[in-house]
Amino acid sequence: MQSLRNKRRIEFDSPESRPLIKRNLSLQLQDDSPVMVQPKNLFTYFDESSCDSGFGQTNEEHLSDEENSQINNLLEESFKLELNDSFQSDSVSISSSKDSEIERVLEEPFGERLIGDMSRSHTLPILSKSRHSDLASIEPETLVDLINGKYNDKIGKYLIIDARYPYEFNGGHISQAQNGYFKLDLIEKLFNQPIQSENGKPVVLIFHCEFSIERGPKLMREFRERDRSLNKHNYPNLFYPEIYLLEGGYKQFYELNDEYCEPKAYVPMLQDQHRNDMKFFRKKSKTWELETKRTKCLNKMRLDF
Repeated sequence: MQSLRNKRRIEFDSPESRPLIKRNLSLQLQDDSPVMVQPKNLFTYFDESSCDSGFGQTNEEHLSDEENSQINNLLEESFKLELNDSFQSDSVSISSSKDSEIERVLEEPFGERLIGDMSRSHTLPILSKSRHSDLASIEPETLVDLINGKYNDKIGKYLIIDARYPYEFNGGHISQAQNGYFKLDLIEKLFNQPIQSENGKPVVLIFHCEFSIERGPKLMREFRERDRSLNKHNYPNLFYPEIYLLEGGYKQFYELNDEYCEPKAYVPMLQDQHRNDMKFFRKKSKTWELETKRTKCLNKMRLDF
């Protein structure tokens, strides 16, 4: 089954959608003003800045075909309405030179993405290529620089969130990191009293798991989805607009910088002596996921009616 996120990207960058984008851009040129919306901003709308983007994607393995179909139909209809509302406008007559300028913007390669509230670029240098192209990823050395104070003039506070199971976290984690396995408690804590810096500088969050392939990215997407939902009437504002994924996870960070870990050790998820622990925590996680997905589906169905 083609993922909804990929399907949206195809639809957004299709021949049918380009006239809509072009018409939206033309509004900015009617007063001889320069084109302010760059391609990166356009596509950010359907990237991490979207309440209904890939950050809200569902893992379909625990739902029936009928349940998955209901979820996809609801999200698909929401996406179509969102696209129409965003780009529907009166046609504006523009000169050939302005027309060429619009085509130039559309043909430019995508630039650096903006943070979640689309107010500026990322403070930390993000990787141009990573395992999760929809997430802003940083390399281990960037996190070391952050810990050592290299970005103190730009960043007020930071929080490292470790999505691994408790026995992995207790066996060794990055100094000052918080365990995010009990994600409901963590999310409630962070959103009931959002972190703020005394000097008004940005607050950044860094997510990771063992390899930053599954659990870390998943928690990062769920966190953004909650933030977007809480701010749905104040779009595109967010409590935490600047969030990152640690590329390579704890394993790579530990191998390169074990002096920043406590205790100075690394416990793999699949370690034999913790096999029963792994089964317990994995089963618990799957139960939480299933309950959350069913609740989301029911809520969307109620709103639809």
